[in-house]
Amino acid sequence: MIEYTFIGLVSFAIILLLISFFQKDRVKEVEEQVEQLTLSTMQQLYEIKKKVKVLEEELLIGIESFSNEEQIWYLYKQGWTKEQIARKLNMPIDEVNIMIARNDQ
Repeated sequence: MIEYTFIGLVSFAIILLLISFFQKDRVKEVEEQVEQLTLSTMQQLYEIKKKVKVLEEELLIGIESFSNEEQIWYLYKQGWTKEQIARKLNMPIDEVNIMIARNDQ
């Protein structure tokens, strides 16, 4: 009797093992969906960054007729960091700091 039960359990285990090989892997499907979503999000983010860069360049074209001090103050009020302003205007960071400090007073 125990032998039949053991043979039945082993047979059932083998059948379940074979069925598991033929079923779709749901985890793999979810991973593929997440990967597609990630790629799509990265593409959208890249497009947005390109558009923002174009807009920033258009803004800077409009302010190039201003003096360096006016450009620095404008960019600073727009949320640019002092390092970004110095890099954009090819100026030393110390000079940018001085001009911002002068306008803050």
